[in-house]
Amino acid sequence: MRFVKYLILLLPLIIFISCSSQKSSLVVAEFDDFKISLDEFENAYSQNSGGFENAKNDSLPELKNFLDLYVNYKMKLRDAFIRGLNADPEMKKELADYKANIGKTLFLQDNLYEPNLKKLYDRRKTEFRVSHIFLVPDSSRDEKQTLELGKQLIERIQKGEDFSSLAKTYSKDSYTNSHGGDVYYVTAGQINIPAIEDAIFKTEKGAVYPEPVPSGFGFHILKVTEKQPRNASIRAQHILIPFADSSEPDTAKALNKIMEIEQKVKEGFDFGELAMEYSSDKGSAERRGDLGFFSRGQMVREFDEAAFKLNIGEVSPIVKTSFGFHLIKLAEIAPQKSYEEEKQALKEIYDRLRYKNDYNNLVTSLKTELNFVQNNNTFSKILSLSDTLKIGKDYQDSNLKSKAGTDEIFRIGNKSFSCDSLFNRMIHLGTNLNMNVDGELLQDAINEYSDEAVIQVKVNDYDKVNAGFAKLLSDYENGMYLFKILDEEVWSRISIDSAKIYNFWEMTKENFRWRDRVEFKEIHNSKESDINECYKSLTSRVPFDSLFAKYNQRLDYSSRPGLKGMVDSDANELSKQANSMLNPGDVSKPFIFESGWSIVKLIRKDPARIKTFEEAKAEAASILQEKESKRLEDEYMSKLKSIYNPKYYYDELQKAFK
Repeated sequence: MRFVKYLILLLPLIIFISCSSQKSSLVVAEFDDFKISLDEFENAYSQNSGGFENAKNDSLPELKNFLDLYVNYKMKLRDAFIRGLNADPEMKKELADYKANIGKTLFLQDNLYEPNLKKLYDRRKTEFRVSHIFLVPDSSRDEKQTLELGKQLIERIQKGEDFSSLAKTYSKDSYTNSHGGDVYYVTAGQINIPAIEDAIFKTEKGAVYPEPVPSGFGFHILKVTEKQPRNASIRAQHILIPFADSSEPDTAKALNKIMEIEQKVKEGFDFGELAMEYSSDKGSAERRGDLGFFSRGQMVREFDEAAFKLNIGEVSPIVKTSFGFHLIKLAEIAPQKSYEEEKQALKEIYDRLRYKNDYNNLVTSLKTELNFVQNNNTFSKILSLSDTLKIGKDYQDSNLKSKAGTDEIFRIGNKSFSCDSLFNRMIHLGTNLNMNVDGELLQDAINEYSDEAVIQVKVNDYDKVNAGFAKLLSDYENGMYLFKILDEEVWSRISIDSAKIYNFWEMTKENFRWRDRVEFKEIHNSKESDINECYKSLTSRVPFDSLFAKYNQRLDYSSRPGLKGMVDSDANELSKQANSMLNPGDVSKPFIFESGWSIVKLIRKDPARIKTFEEAKAEAASILQEKESKRLEDEYMSKLKSIYNPKYYYDELQKAFK
């Protein structure tokens, strides 16, 4: 019985494997000794038609046409290999360069950006209220003693001492120590120091992080006082009753007024109408108190804290800020944006705050994985030989190169990297040109070089573990070969000179025609009164160009103001108006055009006619080149078909995408 249940569970998988196997064995075309399976055809077709589901809706003639093109493509690739293009040194170098450049980008995308951007996105769904005690080394305590003090304070807090009191006593953060160390609410991407952010996310509500966290400025003792889901932004309405100063009578008067309004809200009066009637914030009052969307921290703290505690439709108790007394109603919570919508903004945050740190961690782990070893004997030898040597062309004739150039400076696995390669890289990059070689510069150069090198080692094999990258490389390689083949067989063989173009134009000149065209000038103005005044001046024989300078409001960069050049007579309302006039120099009455008024002056008309050779030359050359290109490619394909004798099994295409 258990076997029968197991078989039932496996049945869909068996059917799927069976279908895939059948499609792999069905042949839709063949040439020479090569067969194209239905499975291969489906993969190629779906990639060019927007996916498998879209392909299901395509007709049999569309499938047949693609099969013809695909067989042609495969035969060209076969010809490229017969010609040895895959062994061509230039081709191999181009492919290697592409692999190195694109591979690094893809490797970092997959192993650094994508996981960390998703982590940042997920982290930003939560916000924390955090307090800290900031300890700074000074003349009374060195760094080690400051760290020890931090540990002692954490121990005292864990034994029950009040965090807030200790913050007021010990914290050097003048902004927060008077508030007991309260930093307020934070989320991922708002803290400049990754170690502090990481510590916060590891700490539960009410707890203190067990170690002082270094920041480069000192040490931080961190406590999480709140942890809750984050609303990225909210939309609220408010009613503001200000007080002119903080004196008790003025404050009491404002408080009484806001209490009266609060009572009206409780009695069911419309909040928006109350805001329009009573709120002193006139900017929002005319919008029924609407403040629009705002995110955490944009408003003063008292207002912010009250607003973000509300549920939709809920009205806050009276809130006092430096502006006065407020009533706040939460109107809307912005929905969480998707990862893809946030991705670019997340990348900007990540690049600014965490990329460098995470990149260093990645290369450090890769160096361990790939057995990176620095040769410190060579390091010392370089320093002893460099003396007064400066980075640059002098290296090639230096004592250092002759005595240590081939020495190993570091090793990654079985691959050795020489002193020569290190200095040549520095010279090529040019970042340290004409600088003296000292221990710090040398170590930095080795670190940068070895960081790049371990990434490149992973990239060299990345196509073996990443199918997408392997496909990308394969497509690029095939594209190189096709370009080379078509260049040799088609493009480089096209020979078109002026005589050929002229003969082609002469034989087909009826195909090169101008429609009725017109040339004119325009004055455009947004005001009817101005354009009428302009027209009145034109009828009084004031020169058109003078009036153009005075009345025209359309941007015009031509050397002849207002001139539109020769255009089809029915191109738009301007050309139609110009074409309706009889004689050059005639001027139209004002007419409405593009949110304003226009006047046009006819310069000349050009009736429909055959283009002269000079007018048609560029167009004729393009058409002739296209015809010649098609002729040569057809000739090349005929040659391939005679060699490979392709066969097409169109009936099998009826089984595609089923």
